[in-house]
Amino acid sequence: MAKIGTATKQGARDQKMREGRLPIAGELLAGVWLLVAAFLFSYSVTLAGAAGFWNILVCGAVITVVAAVRLVAPRAAGWLGLVNVVAGFWLIVSPFALGYPPEGHRDAAKTNALVVGVLVAIFAVTAVTVAARRKAAARRGE
Repeated sequence: MAKIGTATKQGARDQKMREGRLPIAGELLAGVWLLVAAFLFSYSVTLAGAAGFWNILVCGAVITVVAAVRLVAPRAAGWLGLVNVVAGFWLIVSPFALGYPPEGHRDAAKTNALVVGVLVAIFAVTAVTVAARRKAAARRGE
């Protein structure tokens, strides 16, 4: 029986799994926020119009679904993290590609896409890196 305060091998493995899921949980929250934000911001008054609305809605749905799958089956769906890496970088580029204007209240939609894109990219790259390192460590027998 293990003493209190000492980690067993199983306890250390559980802690690593929890730590590996934290960035994925961040992705999930960012995806849910994008789904909500699609209806909060007035994309119809931007030059992007409906394209901005659908861009945020689809990116939010993709990020949310991928993160949910990765939370349920992190080992089987490790490669799916690359989808969220691409989605994060697309969110960073999309305001410029779709022509969001930089002035007035419409700047909120652009700022939202940029900030959430950066967060999703950071979370996704972190999660993919952790998954790759764990896979390499498993192959080495650690």
